[in-house]
Parts: sequence; structure tokens; C-alpha cells
Amino acid sequence: HFGPSVISVFLPMALAFWPHASPRLGVETGHWWNLRRPGSFVAETSLASSSSSSSSSRPSQKVLGSSCYGQITLLALAGAVAARQRSGNNLAGGWLASVRWRRSTKPERVLMKAKATDTAGKRVQLASDLAKGLDFYEILGIDRLASQEEIRTAYKRVIRESHPDVNPSPDATDKFFQAQEAFRWLSDPQQREVYDGYGKRFGQDAIYDYTDEPILGELNSIKIIDQLRGATEMVNHIRKQMTVKKGVTIPHHIKDVRTRFRKYGFDRLMFVRDMICREIRGVLQYPKLIRRLHPFERLSVELALAQHMDKSGCSFGKVLAGLKHFRRRIHEEATSRARACKVAHRGRAATFIADDGIEEIFRITQEFEPVFQQFINQQNAIFRAPIIDLDKPTVVFVGAPNVGKSSLVRSLSTGIPEVNSYAYTTRQLTIGHLWHFIAGTPLLIQGQLVDSPGMLGLGGDENLMHQLTLGSMQHLPSGVIFVFDPYPYSTGLLSVEEQIVLRDGLRRKFPRRPWTDVITKADVMEEEAQAEIQNLKGLYPDAIEVSALDGTGLDELNMKVRGMLEEMTRVVRQLQRTKIRKLRAGAEDAADFVGKEALPLRS
Repeated sequence: HFGPSVISVFLPMALAFWPHASPRLGVETGHWWNLRRPGSFVAETSLASSSSSSSSSRPSQKVLGSSCYGQITLLALAGAVAARQRSGNNLAGGWLASVRWRRSTKPERVLMKAKATDTAGKRVQLASDLAKGLDFYEILGIDRLASQEEIRTAYKRVIRESHPDVNPSPDATDKFFQAQEAFRWLSDPQQREVYDGYGKRFGQDAIYDYTDEPILGELNSIKIIDQLRGATEMVNHIRKQMTVKKGVTIPHHIKDVRTRFRKYGFDRLMFVRDMICREIRGVLQYPKLIRRLHPFERLSVELALAQHMDKSGCSFGKVLAGLKHFRRRIHEEATSRARACKVAHRGRAATFIADDGIEEIFRITQEFEPVFQQFINQQNAIFRAPIIDLDKPTVVFVGAPNVGKSSLVRSLSTGIPEVNSYAYTTRQLTIGHLWHFIAGTPLLIQGQLVDSPGMLGLGGDENLMHQLTLGSMQHLPSGVIFVFDPYPYSTGLLSVEEQIVLRDGLRRKFPRRPWTDVITKADVMEEEAQAEIQNLKGLYPDAIEVSALDGTGLDELNMKVRGMLEEMTRVVRQLQRTKIRKLRAGAEDAADFVGKEALPLRS
């Protein structure tokens, strides 16, 4: 009777103050920790009861104890206390804590198995690319009213029979993966309810297999090149690496003093040259990288650079040419000084040559400070370009300039595009997000609402802003909302007739895109505005009348946008399946992005 009292008092204190025990003791039921380090002892404790069968299925727990017996003792005591709490028995009444430990020589690694938790509310993860119309109950050979225990037993049986190591036939391999997917859906009550409600049609509608895992990826490849340091910052960084970090040390293993300091001076010059040229070489890869970008991302980057050139008057190509010339000068200066250093007649002369050469390299670097700053500003413009996530459904708001697209995006999403009365308020894409829970499924999707620059027409020599708007419809899996302004006489640039021509031209160009027409300024009471609204309603009966000022029609538009997001979710899933097939087939272009031919809504 004295043992349980002592344990209940001192065990929490030991767990709290033991310096290395807290991250290593997996005392919570269902957590398995195995943190192995060379030369340490791995202790495994298992609890067995001769009086209670309910606790016999309790999983064993593992813990690492460094050669100290205290952690092994703590683990055994923790297991005994936990077992006593579950059974209500005395510690001496049948509970045995058996401890066996072995020497571990494997490198450090962490393997964790999370405890079973309630999966309610979790999103459905991506499944394998299964055939359409699979019956999970038929795969496992069970009835639709089977219990969880029967599902688990059938799953283990099918896995044993169809495992590739046991049955090498291709059909067995397919059944092996199908059984895993069936167990994943049927073992979770919430996902099983979704599957039961959809039946054998499961897989025909891609929305139920939608995932938020990055398969198609984000359009941010342009950001893989690091930000360039300023010239002065680069010089200070190199000085720190040479002195504090000791990037170059004197080779004391060389006995001859002259040879030693020749080598030391040569190494210092090469160290400075390599650090500068390596950083410049990285940013000189921009032209090659831009040519390999996704078409839409390339348009976005080109527009950002063009707008920066309009403000600064300096093109991106000229700045890159200046950096290339700077790299050539640094390389030539460092190489010539290094050669002189290697043939110096004395060690002290080699040191003087190296010091003078390094200071000359730093002087040249600081001379190019304006070029560095110009390039940094251009990089910032590139990094400010919007990022589109191809794994999220997208809806694009399109129309003429100043028709109210930005106000609608502000009203429906988290986006905050600029709203003003002057022409071309939106000069780049602005992205807002909208969370939508699909009823009847455990899916919570995050849609992207894109405010695009206004268009004046189709054909002719289109500027970059027009190309970007067209690219959002051409290169992205997106739905389209075309916005009309029935009263463009105050701030608009296109009349109603010109807007109709623009709308019909875009519709002919993208006939298979999900499309919704919206008429803004429904709150304007002028007779001319109301007449134009009725004219537009006659041409497009399904058009939605809205007003961002008084909220008219915003609820209807909100539900329409959410329906389009659900429709685009199916498209995204189809694109994900296409990429998975390409990856499995070993296609070379599968790792980059799904091209034009994979878009099912492409005309």
C-alpha cells in the first residue's frame, strides 16, 4: 500500500523536473516514440494483466533511456500507474511491468505514430487515382451494414491475400491499393456516411476526392532566386565571413613560410571572388527562368517589370547587362591579383598583394551600388506580383475599366483592390479568398476571386494588362463573371454597346467556361440607366442585378460564385488526376505544370 502513494506523489515531480525525460517519455496512450541515438539504450515496456482482459489490447510503449536507469524506472512506474487507473486494481494485484532493453547503434531518427483522434471536421485527403464507380464494400467482401470490427477484419484479410510480396499478379496489386482506399473511407464514420450517400457513383464526381494538398502547385517559381544584397551589404557580409566566421585560415601545415602565405593570399582572393560571383551568377539566371515559367506567371512578371520601367526609366535587360559587366570585372581583377600573389618573391609581399586586391574588389563593388539598388527595386516589383494557387478553384471578374469589378471583389472576399474614379484603377491582378463549405461533404474549400484589369476590346495590339486578363481565362482553370456598367457616362470608358461587343467576343473565345453576367449600379434611378438595365436583361435573361453600394443582389451573386467554385473544384480535381497519371507514366513535363491540353474547359 505504500508503493502507490509514493508513486502518485513523486512521479509527477520526476516527470516535471527530469531534464531530458519530458521529450522522450511517451506516456500518453497511443503515442509511440522511438528516439534513437548511438550508444543509448531503448527500453520497451509492456503491461499484461491476468485479471482484466479489457486492457490486454493496450499497445506497448517505447521510450529512450540514456544509460541511466532513472528513465527506465520512470517509464515502468508511469505504465503501472496508467494501468492501475484504467483497471482500478492495486498495483500488486496482477499488473506486471516487464522491461527489456537493448543497445542501439542506429543513427538518430524519430518515428511517431499519432494517437487515434476524432476525425470529424477534417478534410478529405487525396485518394489514389481509382477507377470510377468502385464499390468499397464489394472490394472488402462485406455487407453495407457491417460493423467497424468486421470492416477491419475484412481489410486485414484482403491485404494479406493481395499483398505484392505474396501475390505478384497485376490484379492483386490493384486490389491491394483499392482495399487501402476502401478502408480509409469506411473506417471513418463521417467519410463512410459521405460514401454511403453517394454509392457506386463515387469517383464519377471529382468533387468528393478534392484535396488541398499541393499537386499542381503555386505559380511562384520566379521566387526561387534569392533577393540580391546591396553592394555595401555584400561587402560587409564578405568581411564578416573572412574575419568572424574565418572563411579562410592560414595553412599552418605548409612548412615553408613563403609558400604558406602565397597560398593564404591566393585563397583569400579566390574566396572573395567566388562569394561575389556566386551571388551575381544566381540573379543572372532570370532570363532563362522567365522563359520556363507558366504562361500566366510569365505574363504577370512581364507586366510588373513593364510598370516598374515606366516609373524608373530603366529596363530589366539593361540592369542585368550592368551586373554581368560587374561580374566580369570582379573575376578579372581577382584572377590577376591571385596570379601575382602566387609568384610573389616573399610571403609578406603576397600578403600585401592580397590585401590590396581585396580592397580594390570592394571598391569596384561599391561603385556599382546604383546598379544593385535598381535591380533590387525590380526584384521587389517581381515579388509583389500576385501568386495564383492552381490547386484552388478560381473565379475571374472581367469587364471594361471602371465598371465596379473591384467593389464586388471587396464585397465577396478578403481581397482589397483599390476603388477609385480614375481610369485603369486596377493595373494588376488582385486576389481575394472565399471559404466555402460544401454541404453534405466534409470539404471546406478556399476559392480565389480575381479582380482583373479592365479591357477595351479584343484584337489588335493588346497591351500587357489586356494580355494578363486574357491569360487569367486562357491559362488558368477559372470561371468567368462578366460585369456590365449600365450607366458608364460618369467614370466608364466603354459605352453599353461596346461592352456588349466585348462580352460577346470573350464568350466566343471561351465558350466552355462557366460564365455569369452581372449588371452593376442597380441602385441608380436615372431613366437612362434603368433603360439600359432592361436592355441588358433582355439580351441576357440570367444576368444578376447588383449594387455594391446598398447591397442589392449581393446575396444572389454570393451563392452564384460559390456554385461556380464548386464547379471549378471538379475541374481542379480532374487536372490533379491528369498530373498524377503523367507522374505515374514517367512523363517529363508532369513535374512542371499541366499544360493547355489538360484543361477540360479549353475551347
